[in-house]
Amino acid sequence: MSIHIHGDAAFCGQGVVFETMHLSDLPAYTTHGAIHIVINNQIGFTTDPRYSRSSPYCTDVARVVNAPIFHVNSDDPESVIHVCNIAAEWRATFHKDVVIDIVCYRRNGHNENDEPMFTQPLMYTKIKKTMPILDKYSEQLIADGVVTTAEVQDVKEKYEKICEDAFGAARKETHVKHKDWLDSPWSGFFEGKDPLKVGATGLKEETLVHIGTRFSSPPPNAAEFIIHKGLERILKARMDMINSRTADWAIAEAFAYGSLMKEGIHVRLSGQDVERGTFSHRHHVLHHQTVDKATYNPLCHLYPDQAQYTVCNSSLSEYAVLGFELGYSMTNPNALVIWEAQFGDFSNTAQCIIDQFISSGQAKWVRQSGLVVQLPHGMEGKHDYRGEM
Repeated sequence: MSIHIHGDAAFCGQGVVFETMHLSDLPAYTTHGAIHIVINNQIGFTTDPRYSRSSPYCTDVARVVNAPIFHVNSDDPESVIHVCNIAAEWRATFHKDVVIDIVCYRRNGHNENDEPMFTQPLMYTKIKKTMPILDKYSEQLIADGVVTTAEVQDVKEKYEKICEDAFGAARKETHVKHKDWLDSPWSGFFEGKDPLKVGATGLKEETLVHIGTRFSSPPPNAAEFIIHKGLERILKARMDMINSRTADWAIAEAFAYGSLMKEGIHVRLSGQDVERGTFSHRHHVLHHQTVDKATYNPLCHLYPDQAQYTVCNSSLSEYAVLGFELGYSMTNPNALVIWEAQFGDFSNTAQCIIDQFISSGQAKWVRQSGLVVQLPHGMEGKHDYRGEM
């Protein structure tokens, strides 16, 4: 089950939240429901809500996908638990996103160097007079006869000891140990391999001819499956190239993907208009001209025991989609996961994912990824800049 923890200002202010919400029910991107928990301390660093959003609630962004939103007071822990149970049941039943807005406050500043009285004096005057929730709830449980004062004190001391022991151990460490928390499926993937040595990548001619022929052929039931006349010419031109032992970018892609699937490696191609191709050059999904939603993907029918091929047009989003594909690629080292930027300048809006995660993820978090980021053409097609956007 996917659980996301957000801050109130970031949930309504960061565009990636809106973009990701729009992926939540798309067939090729859904996680079948996530629970979003917003820690709403009613302030964004030093910015009041009236200056950080234009909506009544910080969670209103979730209304675009009709996600249920529960607003709950953090000073009532039992209500918080009740709402969490409802949210978990909703997600398990309907496989849709759900949002929990925990309305609370931070007792101190944004960090240990921050003085909140500089910017929110009235708010923090009230907070200083407010009994901490731990003390308030403890008194309630003691008054109700649920626990004793001694039991409350024992729980506090045990928790403080856990924190002190962890702090003491951290001060003694001489190097960072990752293996205790590293659960990556990439563990051992690079063992016994020379990173500077390229393995054999050649293929038998008969394999290429088989893949190319299947890729260049109309659907088996061509008499019933009516394709566009223009596609008939494209398929014929491809078959001519196969017969003459030449290849363009689209055929080279088919060779690469098909040969990997023949070896049992899943291939996933994601991005804007990737099914047809930005320059109408790929056509991995053929559409019946008279029957709605009837399609045929030749690369899914190369071999009876081949691996899965997933080609999916994405929403018009770069940031969220590239982030999704990065996460997808991290879960399986034996898969080719590709995100295609429709044009070169389109990748600019996904630059945060490239800089903060793809380029430095291994150094920061010891997380490997085999994600491929590409443009929709090699030396063919149009330019890679779409200036009118």
